[in-house]
Amino acid sequence: YEHSIMRSKLPDFTKKVVVLSWMTTDGSRSLAYPRWERQGGRLFLVGEVPVGGSRNDWLKGGQAAVAWEMVSDYLVFDSLADYQKRRSIYANRRRNG
Repeated sequence: YEHSIMRSKLPDFTKKVVVLSWMTTDGSRSLAYPRWERQGGRLFLVGEVPVGGSRNDWLKGGQAAVAWEMVSDYLVFDSLADYQKRRSIYANRRRNG
């Protein structure tokens, strides 16, 4: 019963890319196609780090898990292509001043 309530109240990000920000720092993590998992009694959002999701792409393709209670806010992109398009716009603006 608790599992079905939890699922009905949580957003479905399985076909999205989500950028999560932390409550305690100015850091963030990008996750492609994340899913919800309960680990050690805590709720995590688990997904793949997309291209552009880490400095110098050293985490690209790796699995990452973020404890939901640590998230202060998040951005949702409809697809990996949308996320990458917006990342390239940002990168081009930084390079061109």
